[in-house]
Amino acid sequence: MYCWHLTMYHIPLELINIEPDGFHVMFHASVNGLKANTLIDTGASKTILDLSRSAYFLGDAEIKPFSKLFTGVGSNQIKTYISSIHTLVIGQREFSQLDVLLIDLAAINQTYAIYDLPRIDMVLGGDLLVKMNAVIDYPGKKLIVP
Repeated sequence: MYCWHLTMYHIPLELINIEPDGFHVMFHASVNGLKANTLIDTGASKTILDLSRSAYFLGDAEIKPFSKLFTGVGSNQIKTYISSIHTLVIGQREFSQLDVLLIDLAAINQTYAIYDLPRIDMVLGGDLLVKMNAVIDYPGKKLIVP
């Protein structure tokens, strides 16, 4: 019989109360060594970085228009770009040369500012949640990543 041990990392989550019985889930990641307020969005297919913060997080990394159709919850197409994060650290997991989409999160961040909530620098989407085999433990307020 073989026995192996799988290390599970527990990343603390903050449940942000948006409205009665409505929550956003946030945590801190590291983008190229810089702390990024990160929103978990299980409905987002891709991980997104705020376009207005791209120079801060990416420096002079190349930013190119994203050629595929990308839409948000509304029916309008969103102007989208693509770039690469040199190093993304989530808990103890590190990703190198990770492609991310860049969109302007100004409207969301303006709404957050009205309610004195932290700005969103990045949205962790389904692409990385699946790649990490992540589990969101809402009662324990943690993201569990093997």
